[in-house]
Amino acid sequence: MWLLGNASALSAEEPSLWQEIWDYLYSNYFSPEAVYFEHLDLGSNAMATIRNIVLGLLIGVIVASLFIVIDKRVLGAFVRKLLSEDCTSPEKAKRLSELDFVTNFTIRNGVRRGSTLRSVVRCREEEEFLAGLAEQRAKYEAMRQSDPSLPPFKEATYSVNADEDHFYIPEEKKYSAELRFEKKGTTWLGFAMVIVISIIAFVILIFALPEMLRIVDSFVGSFGSSNGNILT
Repeated sequence: MWLLGNASALSAEEPSLWQEIWDYLYSNYFSPEAVYFEHLDLGSNAMATIRNIVLGLLIGVIVASLFIVIDKRVLGAFVRKLLSEDCTSPEKAKRLSELDFVTNFTIRNGVRRGSTLRSVVRCREEEEFLAGLAEQRAKYEAMRQSDPSLPPFKEATYSVNADEDHFYIPEEKKYSAELRFEKKGTTWLGFAMVIVISIIAFVILIFALPEMLRIVDSFVGSFGSSNGNILT
């Protein structure tokens, strides 16, 4: 009983190997207060700030990579379908159902709003609406010139119907569409690799950052000492 009691007391007082490893890593690499630089003018929260900046860059790289993959693989599939179906004029425009994209939420949302997709894809019904609106505006402005008391022309917007409207890519936009939405070299596997590589680089940088700053601190100190010797 005495031995068991002492063993229990020792185990309660002495940290485990994993706890010692974590304490070492935290105090040397993750705790801002544990890092002191004699010559660099860094505040107590400098390390935490630098880590947050690096983390922000990591998140930015991952989000940017995700958008690129979506543009190339998801939106690009719709663009390539329009081109393969020769939908390059209002007369050749087709509905989403004819292009097998009627159930694709990303494409339905993309054709309705001013997104990356709408930079090259046109809606026939919207173009007709805008042309008619421009004609009405011109007639109304002519009337206002003769009668200034008339209120300003009331603008209107067109709400794209993803189920019924027709879509196409104008001839002058074909080259830019092919170039922008080319899927070659962009895959979901590549995106997963970017995430893994970015996380590994982030961890390595976070662990190496204190030592890198110590080297810079030593360099600044030695540089300052040499300048002091020259001046004296």
